[in-house]
Amino acid sequence: MDMGMKKSKSLAFYPRLAVLLLALPLSAAAQQGTGNVLAAPETEAPGTVATNGQDGQDGAETAEKGRAWWISPRIGLSLTATNNADVSGNVGSKSDLISELSPGIRIQARTARLQGYFDYSAREQLYIRNHDDRLHHDLNAFGTLEAIDDWFYIDVAGNISQQAISAFGPQSPDGGSRNDNMTEASTYRFSPYLRGSIAGQVDYLLRYNASTTRTEDTPLSDVDTGQWLGQLRGGTPFRQLRWTLDANRQTVDYADGRSTDADLARLMLTYLVTPQFSVSASTGWERNNYASLDKESTDTYGYGFDWNPTPRTQISAFQEHRFFGNAHRFSVSHRFPMSSIRYSDVRDVTVLPNQSGTVGMGTVYDLYYDLFANLISDPIDRANFVSAMLLAAGVDPTRQIVSSFMASQASKQRQQQLTYVIYGARNALTLQVNRSESSAMYASVVQLAGDFSRSAVIRQTGASLNFSHRLSALSNLNLLASHQKSDGRQSGGGLGNPKSRTTLYQLGLNTRLGPKTSGSISVRHAKYDGDISSYSENALIVTILYTY
Repeated sequence: MDMGMKKSKSLAFYPRLAVLLLALPLSAAAQQGTGNVLAAPETEAPGTVATNGQDGQDGAETAEKGRAWWISPRIGLSLTATNNADVSGNVGSKSDLISELSPGIRIQARTARLQGYFDYSAREQLYIRNHDDRLHHDLNAFGTLEAIDDWFYIDVAGNISQQAISAFGPQSPDGGSRNDNMTEASTYRFSPYLRGSIAGQVDYLLRYNASTTRTEDTPLSDVDTGQWLGQLRGGTPFRQLRWTLDANRQTVDYADGRSTDADLARLMLTYLVTPQFSVSASTGWERNNYASLDKESTDTYGYGFDWNPTPRTQISAFQEHRFFGNAHRFSVSHRFPMSSIRYSDVRDVTVLPNQSGTVGMGTVYDLYYDLFANLISDPIDRANFVSAMLLAAGVDPTRQIVSSFMASQASKQRQQQLTYVIYGARNALTLQVNRSESSAMYASVVQLAGDFSRSAVIRQTGASLNFSHRLSALSNLNLLASHQKSDGRQSGGGLGNPKSRTTLYQLGLNTRLGPKTSGSISVRHAKYDGDISSYSENALIVTILYTY
């Protein structure tokens, strides 16, 4: 075994160990049966089925008050009748009946030292006609341990989900279809940090981030990342003027690509013009080998503003000259009485693959978790709220909004996202639109792998519309329509510009069958068109979920 492989496996061990160590006290509490273990609170989101007859967030706060631990086991059973169980495109359509047994558990910790959320399920799938079975894992976990009072903290996080390998390959309507272009990806992060103040005048932060990503079927996006972050913040004799000094050193080790190193230092000055409006300017220096074999140094500078004209409105913009040109980030959000809208536009360098949340729009859960950030600031309250909302609506939280692709090198990326939500007593409508453009940093330096070996620039656009209508206190109807397309620009030596199109329609009915049991039935039509293969699929899905 060579030294590179040893290094990669060693780095991968520590974040996984940290996540498991955080989960151990959660599991121990479940086994002790001390009387603090409760079913997770049932909450109600705007436009979804009422689960407890009262406002969702108030119900959640009431249920959790005074309790340090929540544990909610569950088990689900689903049957999918499909006319195309294998959407890889390398065989003809195969009808099948797919049964899925999915035990899971949701654990929440709220102690003086530990704040954590752990949601895991195992999905055992059996193909009746083709006599095949598969096991998938889904994990969403995060937590913060206050190791030393108000000074030393440890953050951990873990995620397991199904991801697309190529932007131009077949995209799956869900995790039940057989698809050679999908793989199970797991990401774990371990991040200890110090936070405090010097003489009450200067705030400081010192953090180390270690993360590892592994995929089941391809080493293309296996990557280990180590990063040191330091920050100092303070005031000046001018009350409205504040300063921030940031330093960052990052190493990224790809299993199937070239390792990269990057250093960055930045001084930011912020002037508070009014309590609602501030302007900022920055100057700095960076050095990296993203676009060359050797490290190259560049000066940086930028400017921007933050404006909160009302408690419901936030506008932020910043532009910075970087080694690759101009980077920028812009966001605007506003909450109306019965709706909300958010738009963001970011251009920057990304070094992590799709499953790390840097490309595409992630899962349905990720979208709503981010969407409710301004309404529910506490991450555990928000995680419970979103999970219960999607459960009540019969929406799969692991479904990808807009799938992206695996990468094993740094890339320039511009990503634009628009989300608009309308919610009422009986109806809720969510519209998401996404556009991204990615290009590899060092196409002229090394041989590229994956989609970047076929396309110098990869453009992806997608739109998703989800409508929910409450039929009664126990049932609601859901309609989902989504479309995604990927287009590539030939990088040389190829047979043309690759492209693909995926369309999905799904109509479902979800109802509460008992105090702890819910069921749903839905029909689905999916269609994919690509340069090499294509498929269409029709399916009927029946699901029953029991929560202990």
